[in-house]
Amino acid sequence: METDNKKASLNEHRELAEEVLDIYSLKVFIILDLLLFAIFLGILLHPLLSSLWLNVLLPLLFFTSFTILLQLLDIFHKKS
Repeated sequence: METDNKKASLNEHRELAEEVLDIYSLKVFIILDLLLFAIFLGILLHPLLSSLWLNVLLPLLFFTSFTILLQLLDIFHKKS
């Protein structure tokens, strides 16, 4: 599809495009992305770490810290 056709389609279906962007920015998808990144981090760290609890603890720490950071940023964003 050419660029002109995409722009014309977006102009014709403005509400639909806004709904897609609203759904895409839901916090559920962001948390699922964090979970996938944590799993990927665990896979990457597996050969480097000799201990099993470190293989689980570091990705879990990554996931929880960034989820808490996301919640705090959301709270500050709603206050302002």
